[in-house]
Amino acid sequence: MTKQIIERCEKMASPVKSSNEVKANRRALSLTSMYFNRFLVFRYVTAIFFFVNLYWAIILFGSGSGIGLLPSVLLIGTTMVMVEQVGKLWKHTNRLTFTRWFYWVQLTVNLSVGFGLMFGKLQVFYPFLNGTSLRWVLSVLSFGILISAFLEYRVFLIEHDKDRYIKHIRQFEANI
Repeated sequence: MTKQIIERCEKMASPVKSSNEVKANRRALSLTSMYFNRFLVFRYVTAIFFFVNLYWAIILFGSGSGIGLLPSVLLIGTTMVMVEQVGKLWKHTNRLTFTRWFYWVQLTVNLSVGFGLMFGKLQVFYPFLNGTSLRWVLSVLSFGILISAFLEYRVFLIEHDKDRYIKHIRQFEANI
C-alpha cells in the first residue's frame, strides 16, 4: 500500500510529461495562436488609431476646444475594440461586434471632418493648424477612411468565414 502511494506521489511531483502530452499541448497552443493571429491587423490598426485620437484630443483640450469630445469618444471606442480583441485569445469566435461598430464610427467621423474642412472649418477641428496644411490633413483623413473601409471588409470576410486565414486553420486542424 505504501509503495503505491509513493509511486503516485512521484508521478504527481514529476515535471516530466510524456511526449504525447507535450505534442498535444504544442498543437493546442499552435491552434490557439492561429485563431488569435487571425485578428492581428485589427490590433495593430486599433493601436494606431488610439494614439492618433489621443494626441488629437490632448491638443484640442489643451487649446480649450470643446470639440475634443469627438476624439475622446473615439478613444472609448478603441478601448472597447482592444478589450474585444484580447478576449479572442480565450474565445474562438468570428463575431466582431465592437470592432465593426468602431470602424464604421471612425470612417464616419473622418468623412464628416473631411467635409467640414472642405467648407472652411479647419480651425474648428484643428485650431493649431493654418490653411497651408489643409491638403496634408485631408490626405491623412482620406488614408484613415481607406483603412477603416478595408477593415470593415476584413470584418465581413472573417464573420462569414471567407478569409484566407480560416482555411489555413482548418487545414491545420485536419492534419492534427
